[in-house]
Amino acid sequence: MAIHRTEAFVLKTQPLRSSSLIVTFFTPGFGKMKGVAKGVRREKELRGALYELFTRLEIVFYEKTRSDLHLISDAAIVDSNDGLRRRFDTITYASYFCEMVDVLTVVHDRHEPVFDLLDFVFRYLRSIPGSQLTLVFKLKLLNEVGWLPYLAGCFHCRKVQFEEGFFSVSQGALLCPACGRNYTDARSISGEALGALRYYGNHQPEDCIRRRLTPSVEGELTVWLSEFLDFRLPIPLKTTQFIEAVRPVLSDLA
Repeated sequence: MAIHRTEAFVLKTQPLRSSSLIVTFFTPGFGKMKGVAKGVRREKELRGALYELFTRLEIVFYEKTRSDLHLISDAAIVDSNDGLRRRFDTITYASYFCEMVDVLTVVHDRHEPVFDLLDFVFRYLRSIPGSQLTLVFKLKLLNEVGWLPYLAGCFHCRKVQFEEGFFSVSQGALLCPACGRNYTDARSISGEALGALRYYGNHQPEDCIRRRLTPSVEGELTVWLSEFLDFRLPIPLKTTQFIEAVRPVLSDLA
């Protein structure tokens, strides 16, 4: 078995027998991976605290070639991100980001920009509203895993220059005003929302969060992205359903 050392974010944990954990990580060099942390749940054992959600670790693991479940031999905290677990809004949105990465990525499919994206949202979540970060996160994550809708122009006629148009969930693409009327599932998209999409697609996350959106544009993009993900995903994300249930509370905390 090969031995590897890497940094990793904790996405998810689940108990294994009475004393161990199965931990889902996201790493820069190995992508999403799962490992067994043996004995960390024993009484008076403190190592279980290493594997709190959102924690950034440096781990050492034995790679098993015949299994996707590797053996974690050592771990040290790089950044606990403890502040994210102290507030209702930050733990809610951070959990959503983790579930999105877990669902949209494949084990051992390397995506270093996704690791950087997690680092970005975890750093800014304590100072930037989660709803604003969510838009940037979704678009950047969808782009990295190959799910980003076609936004370069009209999917049907390839027209590039238009100030407002439509979006088809089934086609996963933008449509110009003329073509959009031919698709029954096409939702209109305003010029302001289209401009924000194009800006987000061409700029770094740090630049995107500096671009302030009006509540109407933010709401328009949120609905559009939610409908697209609902169409593509086999089942709704648990955290999405939770966010919808507590949205009034999150709005008061923003």
